[in-house]
Amino acid sequence: MRLIKPHEEARSLRQVDWRRLWGRGIRVLLFDLDNTLCLWRTGEFPRATAAFLRKLQGQGFKIAVLTNARLPKDSPVRTALADLGIPLVERARKPLPWGFKRALNLLGAKPGDAAVIGDQLLTDVLGGKLLGLYTVLVPPLSGREARRTKVNRVLERLLGRRLPHC
Repeated sequence: MRLIKPHEEARSLRQVDWRRLWGRGIRVLLFDLDNTLCLWRTGEFPRATAAFLRKLQGQGFKIAVLTNARLPKDSPVRTALADLGIPLVERARKPLPWGFKRALNLLGAKPGDAAVIGDQLLTDVLGGKLLGLYTVLVPPLSGREARRTKVNRVLERLLGRRLPHC
């Protein structure tokens, strides 16, 4: 159970105490993509999210984004992240460690410097914990998700997670 218990939870990305993370020595933020930064399969990256990430970069954080999906070459998400200078690690195979390690390598960071922020216990939190990352769990942006994510949500509820209504 310890491997799926996040270090902290927040009601939204905006509610995460980024200053406190900085005070803990966290300099690298690894964000989940779908239902954390943007809606699943919308193909769009909200301007407010780009501005939010730019603000975090301005505070000194290095950022990467991980997804188990593969995005189309012409994806607006891919373009927005590239414009921000944020690496995108696709087919991360979370919770396995390889995607997280790749993101850390791209940013020249060690696990002790990084936090993973995501909406799933069994991919984001478990994967981060397996590698020794600090973990922050946020609620999903929407209830619209892939089938395998819906299965994970059932398992999360069995493990005691309560999800807000999306």
